[in-house]
Amino acid sequence: MDTLKDQVAIVTGAGQGIGFAIGEHFARLGAHVVVAEIQADKAQTAAKHFSSIAAEAMPYPMDVGDTAQIDGLVEAVVSRFGRIDILVNNAGVSEKASFFDMTPESWDWLQRVNQRGVFFCLQAVARQMVAQIPQAVIDAGQADHSYGKIINLSSIAGRRGRADVIHYSVSKSSVITITQGAAMALAPYNINVNAICPSVLPTPMWDELDRTQSEAHRMERGEWFKKRIERIPLKRAGTVQEVAAMCAFLCSPAGDYITGQTYNLDGGSELN
Repeated sequence: MDTLKDQVAIVTGAGQGIGFAIGEHFARLGAHVVVAEIQADKAQTAAKHFSSIAAEAMPYPMDVGDTAQIDGLVEAVVSRFGRIDILVNNAGVSEKASFFDMTPESWDWLQRVNQRGVFFCLQAVARQMVAQIPQAVIDAGQADHSYGKIINLSSIAGRRGRADVIHYSVSKSSVITITQGAAMALAPYNINVNAICPSVLPTPMWDELDRTQSEAHRMERGEWFKKRIERIPLKRAGTVQEVAAMCAFLCSPAGDYITGQTYNLDGGSELN
């Protein structure tokens, strides 16, 4: 239970849903969790909960789409803990919009958080991770263990185009591309970068999608969600705990030789 003991982990969007589950799981594995969350009250609540488990947690209310706030996050974490070992880029937004109803404002809003936020959080944290590596290791060009783990949360929506969420699919496919590029850029420093594509999960985001889609299709609340699950080969929704477990594996020493990969966590929905 001490796989991540004393590791300093930033989890964006950790105030609820997948991010909360990841933060909670990391705390149980001994990590110090930084709750980078746009909603200040949820950041405080989550950090208090994580601290009650075992490890020290730190709330940091912020907007991941603002690069100045990202720089402030890195500075604050290093000031508090002295280092950063893990980043989980989880914060994201979603909405459905038909092809002809898509607006520039909606497009830009999604890309700002899901694409821009992911890249610049990754870049800022990677700079700090590189700064922590002994010069002798950099000069040698290789090491026997990882000097940082970065996980980006994509989505199976990023695996192919979808007519009613084109802007969301674009943002999440970008996360996969960012992951691959960053993995190659950071490989000389032995920093691992991977991504996870979850499918249907019982989270606030999916709850809101069920509400809007059930209303749009004149269904009873929960019916749209149920029909979506019926299309999954394993015939069930995933759980946030399963996403957290995958993150923990990739961030543990067992994941030291894995980089540039994107894993579907979707019950068989996308076979690639």
